[in-house]
Amino acid sequence: MTAVSVGLIGCGGMGRALADSLSKMGEARLVAVADPVEQARQQAAEAYGAQAYPACADLLAQPELDAVIVATPNYLHKEVTLAAAAAGKHVFCEKPMALSVADCDAMIQATESAGVKLMVGHVLRLMFPFWRIAELAREGELGAPVCVHIRRLQRPLTTGWRRRRELSGGPLFEVNVHELDLMRHLCGEVEQVSAYGGRFIAQEVDYHDIYLVNLRFRSGAVGHLHAGCVGPSEYHGLLICPRGTLWFGPGWGTGTVQRKGGEPEPLRAEGRDGPVGLDWELSSFVSWVLRDEPPVVTARDARAAIELAEATCRSIEEGRPISLPL
Repeated sequence: MTAVSVGLIGCGGMGRALADSLSKMGEARLVAVADPVEQARQQAAEAYGAQAYPACADLLAQPELDAVIVATPNYLHKEVTLAAAAAGKHVFCEKPMALSVADCDAMIQATESAGVKLMVGHVLRLMFPFWRIAELAREGELGAPVCVHIRRLQRPLTTGWRRRRELSGGPLFEVNVHELDLMRHLCGEVEQVSAYGGRFIAQEVDYHDIYLVNLRFRSGAVGHLHAGCVGPSEYHGLLICPRGTLWFGPGWGTGTVQRKGGEPEPLRAEGRDGPVGLDWELSSFVSWVLRDEPPVVTARDARAAIELAEATCRSIEEGRPISLPL
């Protein structure tokens, strides 16, 4: 195999963004798209020169396909991934991997049993300044992280399936699973989650609109995530290390480092000339399929983020700390 033939399942905004990144790669070809909405699939088919199918089963039946991108609504990720594995297709699944640890385990088992690869799109850690912050933390110059704090607030997710917890998981799964993944990426495995929250303001949805999440890592580090879908849109974070502090925001694309005894300096994307963001994760997936090069994000990384989201919801609902693993 010299190029991966890929089908896109789900032609909404995220599916199209992933397809745009894939179309830049000489080692991959988008040859088929599937979506139950006729306009969405026809527009995608025309944009990428691909064959359009109304159902993912029709797409998966095509023998020339090597892999699929799963960009459906969250509640369908498990179902579509299992069908793709049964059809012998490698799978790139957009985050969140699924809406429960049990579903994640079923996806991992199905793909491993079928001998196909499963990667999940946790792109935040691959964007600047986040990859640079992780790089500095790993290099050891600043010492192992001892505290991570992130605040990410946004408007309510009030369109279509995103309004219902059973379909989207709510903001913790739909959006803030990114931050949970990033915090674990920076500080290692989590041993306990203690959270508070509830639905206080956003009566048009059926999930919590505020989450205050405390994490205790096995390393001894601690973390805090303030997330939700009420209040002003806001995004910033802080990583404290023994010999310096790193922070990002407000907003996207900026970061700062202050070494112990020094002045704050803007973070720069030094030492990386390869792809970032969506391009990075998809090129990694293609290289994994073609040459068995280890993926930049694994399915077990994605499962761990879902475990943190599930533990957070349990802690809020049961009023107690939750120890990991679940």
